[in-house]
Amino acid sequence: MSKEDPKHGRWILPVAIVALIGFTYLFVNALPPAEIPVGTTTTVVASETTTTTSAAAPTTTTSLPPDIDAFLRLVDGYAADATQIQTDLDAANDAWENRADDVPSFGDTLATFETALVEAQTLSENVAATNPPDAYATVWPASVTAAEGLPPGVQAVIDGLRAPDDGTARREAVTAFDALTAEFLTTLDAVKSATP
Repeated sequence: MSKEDPKHGRWILPVAIVALIGFTYLFVNALPPAEIPVGTTTTVVASETTTTTSAAAPTTTTSLPPDIDAFLRLVDGYAADATQIQTDLDAANDAWENRADDVPSFGDTLATFETALVEAQTLSENVAATNPPDAYATVWPASVTAAEGLPPGVQAVIDGLRAPDDGTARREAVTAFDALTAEFLTTLDAVKSATP
């Protein structure tokens, strides 16, 4: 009695099915994502369907060269970082000034100021490491110089917090840091104004 399968090729159909499924999967994943039109909404009420189409949101296109566009985005990011550092430092200072029952604690306030110092140092280093396009060669050094003043400004706030006075040193340091931040933001505005 022979043990050979009398119907040769039974294995071909399962292999073909698996291959078709694999090719279909690969083909579908290679397709680009479907585009969804902007501004089209469909509302279904009871048995009535209403489709309203509003004008698509205007797209902003820039005619700036890519290097200038990328640089200006960096400048905007630096401005946002400086503003956030100032906001966080001022909020921590206000909370310390108006504390009740040792809340916030000295340690919490100091930690917030120290975080601001690290962020200011990082911002200063990033600004110094930025190579601007040639169009900004004359105005960018002022931003670098202004950014260099931010970390010492925060350090003065920390020193003022630790000072054994009535808080005057800290208050004056916070006011001075706010002025340093305003000066830095002014230099960034001048940079943006120099865009050809």
